[in-house]
Amino acid sequence: MTSGRHILLVEDESAIADLICTALESSDLRVTACAGVQSALDAMERGAVDLAILDLSLPDGPPDRLVARLRAAGVPLIAISGDPARLAAFAPGPTLEKPFRVRALMDLVRATLAGAAG
Repeated sequence: MTSGRHILLVEDESAIADLICTALESSDLRVTACAGVQSALDAMERGAVDLAILDLSLPDGPPDRLVARLRAAGVPLIAISGDPARLAAFAPGPTLEKPFRVRALMDLVRATLAGAAG
């Protein structure tokens, strides 16, 4: 039985995406993984999203359009990046600097989903 919560993961590094997907799915969350901005925008057209986890450095350009779309839809967003300056520019909002511990991400996911439900 899944919680029905749908996570949009936007991460172009397959090893990181696989690790995050495994952790999320083992917590009964449904995950749609995308490697870039356009595929994530397309995924949003196909169904509601409860939370987005977004790498701020993507091969098809900066995620500004995607961030704007997520915020307009009221979707909570966790930004991840190996670039501290990009993360600082993203504030306010939950962020994690790569490399991060999966447990730290899962704690942030749980807290963000709980905050969004309230």
